[in-house]
Amino acid sequence: MRTYQIPNVFAFLFLSLLLTLTVTAVGQENPSLVASASGEGTIKLGNKEFKLHAVVVKLFEDSKAELHLMTDITVFANGTWARGDDSAKEIELKITGNAVANIEGGGKIFLAEDRKSLKGLKLQMVNKISRKLITVDFTAD
Repeated sequence: MRTYQIPNVFAFLFLSLLLTLTVTAVGQENPSLVASASGEGTIKLGNKEFKLHAVVVKLFEDSKAELHLMTDITVFANGTWARGDDSAKEIELKITGNAVANIEGGGKIFLAEDRKSLKGLKLQMVNKISRKLITVDFTAD
């Protein structure tokens, strides 16, 4: 009889562990985010202004961020991000550069009610070489 009780105990422990892991996984929100949106906005570089048509935002688990801003050309920016808590609809960005220019600054990503899709984007950066101010203002459709 003992040989039958030991497998039952192991089966019970295994199912309990499996249930605990499943509940824990469902309760956690994925800390990374990839969102894109079309809409209207502007990129101002000094006294020049360009229409902004679409934005792709990639926020990675290691707090790194990639932004793709689509105007007549695609503008890339890199940085870091932080969200206050899981219910926050705003994500703070710190821009630390891009492939072409040495830029720095910051801004916010505004999320929709589902906290997975993009509602808007506001950035203010400066090109450290030319000292030109770069502002981005975008609202998704």
